[in-house]
Amino acid sequence: MSRCSHCGVEILDDTEHCPLCHSVLENTGKGKMTYPNVFHKIKKINFLFRLFLFLAILFGVAAVSVNVTFHPEIWWSMIFIAAEVYGIIMLYLFTKDTGYRIRIIVGIFGFLLFDILADRITGYAGWSVNYMFPTAILLANLAVLLLVLINRRNWQSYLLFQLGVVLFGLVGIVFVFLGWITLPILSEIACSVSILVFLGMVILGGRTARSEFQRRFHI
Repeated sequence: MSRCSHCGVEILDDTEHCPLCHSVLENTGKGKMTYPNVFHKIKKINFLFRLFLFLAILFGVAAVSVNVTFHPEIWWSMIFIAAEVYGIIMLYLFTKDTGYRIRIIVGIFGFLLFDILADRITGYAGWSVNYMFPTAILLANLAVLLLVLINRRNWQSYLLFQLGVVLFGLVGIVFVFLGWITLPILSEIACSVSILVFLGMVILGGRTARSEFQRRFHI
């Protein structure tokens, strides 16, 4: 490890010059301040996350208190708390720098679960499964297409993700047969789009798609 006497930072690389001021480095022992210094940024992000968590608990308790005191017939505070939990989870995923696929899955389908809960608490009119469920599937298809366009060199890595979207689309069809979805047209469209996108990736991908499946499933 080397140290820049001008900037006062420790350099982890084997370079002979400081990446900040280009001065000649001098050898030193292990130090607390290194380049790049990310510890301060991580500490600040963690503090903001803990602050958000504390405020969420504070406002959640306040919402339950108001709900019980003035509107006990409808537990709208549970919707408020569910929204806070969703926000905390998404904030955690971003602060921990998780993969974008996990963020998309949790973001879309977490929002769907929130809608179903809100629908149930407010008397269940069916809008969560009739409209929001297929809409979430269509958004997932759109996300896959955008990721493929953005990362064309590694597009095959989204095949498994799209296969999961197809499975969710088929779940919607099962809900139709069970009678849980009373307006099947959107669910049928969402399932059809999911299958078409998946088949398009497989057929147009050719050998690359087959190799990805062999790598994933060892077939």
